[in-house]
Amino acid sequence: MAVIKVKIFVPELANVMSLFDKIQVQRSEVGSPYSDTKFITDSVAQAPVVTGTIEGPYAGLQGKSLKLKVDGGSEQTVTFLITNPIHLYNVVGEFNAAITGATMADDGSGKPQITGDTLGTGGTLEITGGTGASILGFTVGQKDNGEDVNVTLMAGVDEYDYDDKSGEASYWYRERYYNSISGTFSSYSDWTQGTTGAAVSSANLIVGKIKLANIDGTALVCAKVVVVNVFNPLSKDGYFIAGRSQEIETDGVGQAEITLIKGSTIDVILASTSIIRRILVPDTGTEFDLMDPTLVLDDPFQIQVPDLPSAPRSS
Repeated sequence: MAVIKVKIFVPELANVMSLFDKIQVQRSEVGSPYSDTKFITDSVAQAPVVTGTIEGPYAGLQGKSLKLKVDGGSEQTVTFLITNPIHLYNVVGEFNAAITGATMADDGSGKPQITGDTLGTGGTLEITGGTGASILGFTVGQKDNGEDVNVTLMAGVDEYDYDDKSGEASYWYRERYYNSISGTFSSYSDWTQGTTGAAVSSANLIVGKIKLANIDGTALVCAKVVVVNVFNPLSKDGYFIAGRSQEIETDGVGQAEITLIKGSTIDVILASTSIIRRILVPDTGTEFDLMDPTLVLDDPFQIQVPDLPSAPRSS
């Protein structure tokens, strides 16, 4: 399981927003012919759910086990100890006493249903084994992930970054626009693959944020900010930081953000201005202001000034 980043571009934004207000995202794990397509966004964030196919009571379950992983963590095991035949309410009680991060309940028809505690695609459930899995109607490898909230269309923003937190590099994605009031939707985009998230651990990452305004106080929308690696030797988690640059763009309220390596030295360039700032990225915390003057390694707003040589003296 990895974080897969999906770029969503909205052409003719004004026309799209006159009809729709949300973006829905679908995923296929197998690819062409995309027979396993499922939505991974919804009107509200959803938790992962796996359901057994067999109603209780269960003969032969005493002394048997069920193994599962929650949110991609370590395998957890519950062993059922009550004397056969075991009723579903006993199965539920023993499961909930032994497993953390998920809850079992009756699905409404007498079958066991497990629901994760974590909402969104970061929430996952996977049945990994156990001698009692088949007795309850679960299959090894059975899994589910939660759904994220549909992406909200914003005025002035024609490019969106969506993170599938339970993805793989081989997965495929497509989107469509949706009107949350009328229920109407557009045709789908073409299928594309995303890119993998960070290889460096989250403990060594920090989010740099910026807020820009026009001189009249209104939000500076679609302003480009280029972040350039200065190439001071730096390694994190065995990775030498050698990427050249990244470009971000402010959204409909003049804000943008970028994930950076803690302790790195970067140039922050406001495109179409003369402002370049060389800063040292903080090595503590989870986020910081890219325009914080205390972080600069030179003049706080290092305005570019042409370095013009003096004319040679002739007398």
